[in-house]
Amino acid sequence: MQTGKFYLSGQLSFFSQSVHLASDGRVRLDLRSPTRRLAIIAGTARLAVGSRVITLKAGQQYDFATKQITPFAEGDAWYDSRFVGEGEAVVQAVKGPVTVQSVITQASPAHNAAVDERLQAGQQLSTGPNAFAEIGFTGGGYLRLQPQSALSVLSIDKVLSQEGKSQREVTLQLTRGSAWNVVAKRQGGYEISTPTVTTAVRGTLFRVDANGLVKVFEGQVALPSGAGLQLGRGQQLSGGAVQALVLDASDRANQALDRQRAAPTRLDLSLAPAASDLSLTVRSQPDTRLSVNVAGLNGAGQDFTLTQSAEGVFSLKPLGSQLPEGRYDLTLTARRPGSSVSLKRSVLIDRSPPLVSRVSVLRLGRTVRLTGQVADLSPSVQLSAEVDGRVYTRTLHLPQQARFDWLLPLPQPNAVIKLSAADTAGNAGAAVDYGPVGYGTP
Repeated sequence: MQTGKFYLSGQLSFFSQSVHLASDGRVRLDLRSPTRRLAIIAGTARLAVGSRVITLKAGQQYDFATKQITPFAEGDAWYDSRFVGEGEAVVQAVKGPVTVQSVITQASPAHNAAVDERLQAGQQLSTGPNAFAEIGFTGGGYLRLQPQSALSVLSIDKVLSQEGKSQREVTLQLTRGSAWNVVAKRQGGYEISTPTVTTAVRGTLFRVDANGLVKVFEGQVALPSGAGLQLGRGQQLSGGAVQALVLDASDRANQALDRQRAAPTRLDLSLAPAASDLSLTVRSQPDTRLSVNVAGLNGAGQDFTLTQSAEGVFSLKPLGSQLPEGRYDLTLTARRPGSSVSLKRSVLIDRSPPLVSRVSVLRLGRTVRLTGQVADLSPSVQLSAEVDGRVYTRTLHLPQQARFDWLLPLPQPNAVIKLSAADTAGNAGAAVDYGPVGYGTP
């Protein structure tokens, strides 16, 4: 152990700073300038410094530089209580300048945090002015890192659950600023530490600042560093004293964001029975990320992103090339922080006008009988017949009614019948003249 901060527990034997150490309790090593010490939290430790053997007890520390033994008083119990979540820590929402940088490799450049990015051990998430980031855990619960704050990923460990199943556990630490925390009650215990206070949480809603301020809005927060002190709903810890909770502008803003996050995801999509191209307009919450999977003629699905064209209104980006005619299955997915909703629809791409064929015109007294058949991809076609300036229409539902048999009045002799057809996609064929149809001709 050469540099950094270490927490050690149990029966251990190790070397550090040319000193052999053996411990049967809990110790911490601080090996960053100007502090280079071994502190005993519980139990004892034996140090072999050359030919000299030193025994330290709980509450004592050894300075590697001066080789002096002095009393130890804990002021930064970072090892004792941290924010812990199950699964993986995932960036669920970002607003404003938010960056991620490795604190292990300082030369590594910072990059902009992205939604769905999974944080790794040794990384630090930082927010700029008027910015925030929401970090959720796959096991439930989330925290909202406030403006001008920093959060470090201390570790990602594989642990065994009470059922004996292997799972991941992520440990975070607030190093600057403020964090708003919503802890899932079913998740068990969350813990978070700051330079001045540690908190152990059990199913609650609370805020903690790096300067030691703790506010509890729901549930209960235990403060191990405060000799068993607990904060309940409607209380806050400020300046080391327990007080009645006082809301500020930041609290109200976060409560509004929580209500917005908890609101059911809205999806409003209406599709025409047929269209000449794939064009989607969807309404949802402004903080929604929308995508659509299009599966059709080749059987394979392809994902496309919808962009927000107005407040809560999303449109499909141009595909670059037209889809072939045919029926396609759409899966629309709406993702919001902490939730995901999908709906399925079917759309028909039809660019061809209806095909009218085998038309027969038969005079029956002062009426005329039109028969024939219609073929089209659309589910329905509207026939239009103009007789002596008067227009008659009829809707055919395909393919069950692909044939038509239509009886129309024939008010004038030698009348010309103009027959045309249009489908639900808006494709219309040119009118075809039949006639003149006279009274004296069958």
